[in-house]
Amino acid sequence: MKPLHLAFFLFYIFATSPLHAEDVEEGSGSVQYVPLKPAIITNYQSKKLSYIKAEITLQVTGNATAAAIDRHLPYIRHNLVMLFSRQEEATLASAEGKTRLKEDALAAVISVLDSESEATDIEAILFTSFIVE
Repeated sequence: MKPLHLAFFLFYIFATSPLHAEDVEEGSGSVQYVPLKPAIITNYQSKKLSYIKAEITLQVTGNATAAAIDRHLPYIRHNLVMLFSRQEEATLASAEGKTRLKEDALAAVISVLDSESEATDIEAILFTSFIVE
């Protein structure tokens, strides 16, 4: 294999391989972004059929929290779906309501990890996409 092809091949393998918590050395204090895939889609409290679609990424510090999120992802997603489905139309229409929802979502994720006696080094919850219809 030619050196240029080998370099491209190695770059392609590195660039397309997902970063898992196991790939980072234990106890690492580096910031990681853990996407909660797929997007969360649920209805919310409204007089008509309405829904929320949210793509969420968690900003965490260290390998232990990232690994814990991977292990408990179904439980985390369940709690977020239940939280979003309790929202009312007026809350989602205001900037203050969306900020409160973001804070409540972060608290819900931390609560899940805490209830499972896991590391909870979550710096922020990021809505990378948030659609209310």
